Amino acid sequence: MPTNSVAQELTGQVVDALTDQGIPFVNVVYGDQEGTITDIDGKFRIRNLKEVDHLQFSCLGYYQHRLAKDQITPYIYVELKPLQYQLDEINILPGENPALLVMRKVVENSKKHNPSSYDPYSCIIYHKMNVEFDLPKDIDYEQLPPEVKQFGINKDSYLMLFESVSEKRHLKKGIEKERIISGRVSGLRTPTMASLPALLQPFSFYDQYVKLLDREYLNPASKAGLSSYKFQLLDTLVNSVGDTIHYISYQPKKNRNFRGLTGTFHIHASSSAIKTVAAKTTGTENGLKLFIRQNYQPVANGLWFPKQLESSLEFGSIGNTNQLPYPLIGTGKSYVTAINTEPGFSKKDFDNITLEDASILRSAPNVGVYRYEPLSAKDSATYHLIDSLGRKAHLDAIINMQLSVVRGYIPAGNFQFDLRRFIDYNDFEGLKLGMGLYTSPRMSENFSTGGFFSYGFGDKTWKYGGEIQLTPHVHKENKYIFEYRDDVFATGSYSYLDGINKRSSELFRGFLTETMDRTREFKVGTEFRFFKYFKSGLYYRQANVSPQKRYIFLDSDQIAPDFDFKEAEIRLKWAHRETFTKTALGLISEGTKYPMVWLNFAYGEGVQNRSFEYNKVEVQLEKTFRYPNAMYSTIRAQGGKLDGDYPSTFLYSSFGSYKSFTIHVANTFGTMRLNEFAADEFTAVYLSHGIPLSLNTNRRVKPEIVLNTNIAWGTAPDDVSSFDKGYYESGIYFKNILSSYMLQYGLSVHYRYGPYQLENAIDNWAFKLGLEFGF
Repeated sequence: MPTNSVAQELTGQVVDALTDQGIPFVNVVYGDQEGTITDIDGKFRIRNLKEVDHLQFSCLGYYQHRLAKDQITPYIYVELKPLQYQLDEINILPGENPALLVMRKVVENSKKHNPSSYDPYSCIIYHKMNVEFDLPKDIDYEQLPPEVKQFGINKDSYLMLFESVSEKRHLKKGIEKERIISGRVSGLRTPTMASLPALLQPFSFYDQYVKLLDREYLNPASKAGLSSYKFQLLDTLVNSVGDTIHYISYQPKKNRNFRGLTGTFHIHASSSAIKTVAAKTTGTENGLKLFIRQNYQPVANGLWFPKQLESSLEFGSIGNTNQLPYPLIGTGKSYVTAINTEPGFSKKDFDNITLEDASILRSAPNVGVYRYEPLSAKDSATYHLIDSLGRKAHLDAIINMQLSVVRGYIPAGNFQFDLRRFIDYNDFEGLKLGMGLYTSPRMSENFSTGGFFSYGFGDKTWKYGGEIQLTPHVHKENKYIFEYRDDVFATGSYSYLDGINKRSSELFRGFLTETMDRTREFKVGTEFRFFKYFKSGLYYRQANVSPQKRYIFLDSDQIAPDFDFKEAEIRLKWAHRETFTKTALGLISEGTKYPMVWLNFAYGEGVQNRSFEYNKVEVQLEKTFRYPNAMYSTIRAQGGKLDGDYPSTFLYSSFGSYKSFTIHVANTFGTMRLNEFAADEFTAVYLSHGIPLSLNTNRRVKPEIVLNTNIAWGTAPDDVSSFDKGYYESGIYFKNILSSYMLQYGLSVHYRYGPYQLENAIDNWAFKLGLEFGF
């Protein structure tokens, strides 16, 4: 026990009484508000401590614990019991809220303390994550429910264990990269999912939005957060070097609908820097809850860096209906080391990939070389048991199969089957069956070849094609394309380079196609990225086109004659500061907050009864505006101009998506009939405003109301139905009112008005089923 004559050092750990897990950021107070804070593992150290009467331990969500003088020993192990009731509503008395004053200073100094705003630095981060059921402490394993026993769990090991080491490089705000250099995953020979712990939370907690679980949550330590959250000063303590630390809780204000967090801060008073932050999602997202904790420390030059990061991912169910008897918890911890504020790299060392998983490479070093702390007995038992089970169950093959299916392929050794070619449907071809076989990345990442064939039961014809792709620089998205197709293509359609989000309902547009043209086409091209945020495609093609049906936008009842043509095309896409994550799933876009711009230019010539020559220009701009209350607005503007002499097949006519009852397709005119109008020059604007509901709740389904207005103008030759007076429609989309494991369902209704309103009132309405991908 400490005495007055000799200063003592105390060490210890504070754990949860139910789980035996260390509790981060517990206030350890001694004397007159003197104290310290436990780290991410619940451990603490008090140096130069002289005689005290007691030690007091407190943390939001736990009962306080007090040790009397005769209970204090050089090493202290304390168990805190969780509170068994909800926290009371925060009541702020008249006058300035002291917690709000502290948080206002934090926001004012956020740029100064935000690692994203620092000059160049680098660091090494060790990540470890375990997955297990949240079982009662004294449960009898023999009496576990069958749903739990099927996982083969025991008390001596985890269900899964992940380890990885990453090198983080930062040049300036918006220019940084984290590279996973080593990893290990229990049960797998190749650490396919080693990057998972690094993906769960950001490196700092100062930006206006905190990205968790692929969702953006309003940061309480932001200008908008100050007015959207309630803050309460819970405690103030002074550490052993005389620094004052404020302990502040926060939670969303009542009846505010935004993606919010609840938790606590420890604020370093003199610098107004975040010392620690604990945050959990206020509601669930697809049945998941996420808890994160970050512990910051100043380095020699006064900059504050995260020292320890922790995340806890809770699965209450698998899918939408399979409720688990006990929550499944994934707990990850990350430790930041080797911080270097004079790293000596330049802008040329960075690209737009912000996280790259290189741990799956054969040249990756053993993770044990970088391990922050030795494996525990439970860690070692997990590797021994799960690795053995993984080999017997061929877990690597199963995981690789699942990853391939997500990418749209079924692996078959050095080859892969294209899932999209097995079965498809559209209103022209009807049910379409076929097969596509291509070489896989296992054979070569720089070369692929293959082909497909299919049969449409509606048009009763076979289609086929083949291609060769050369990808000399996978990292830079460079590729060369050689392909031949004898297939059908939608009449009057247009597209842009990487212009459709792979999770957008625009992918369903092909199902509605009624008019297609048979095309025998040979195409060569190249695609590459330049100046970091520009992507381009250069293409040349020769084709023979055979129209299959009369075009309803023409006055003539005749089917247009066949024609041959040659065309050269340039496509450009500019997405300023668009970033990507490169994992086993491939290159995944993280988007950008800036407008995206697409531009196409083509020149062609051909013969249809007589020679023709044409050129066309197409442009698209898209921008999404996000607001602190989670509402968002999106604008997409498109335009095209076809000039010269050309076949009627080339007229723009793919604007509408109307059926008596069909699928809602974003960025189309839901009340316009398919190929009802055509244009050689057009402008179209799609406006939408989304209002998410039930955000800070545990409801499985979180509906959204999306308001739409679409406007278009177009001109065309005299014998073509056009919309030069302006086409207008507005509607409302009730999004995600039902949900399944992969899909979210909704309903939309749109109304057509203006110069092209139809005579029968009911014909101006369009009712549609909404389908959105739920992942």
